[in-house]
Amino acid sequence: MDCRDRFAVWLVELVLEPVRGLRENGGGLTTVRTALGDRRFDVTIAREGADYCWSLQEVGGPLSEAGAAPLADPEDAFWDAWTTIEATAD
Repeated sequence: MDCRDRFAVWLVELVLEPVRGLRENGGGLTTVRTALGDRRFDVTIAREGADYCWSLQEVGGPLSEAGAAPLADPEDAFWDAWTTIEATAD
């Protein structure tokens, strides 16, 4: 693994830390900022009962989405949001 790969992994872990905290703290919500290219996104993960949902807003941009299906893990919710970000970036 080269230095760039290690840095990328470290950044993902840094972003996911508050998301994982939802699982450990038993609830609430958290918003993390992530990027794809030169676009920035605020991804909010919220706990609703035993499930997690997500919404995202592009910073200064038009994209605003929310996940339709509840998910069992906050990290799964983040990656579901990320899939939406990647799909719209094409």
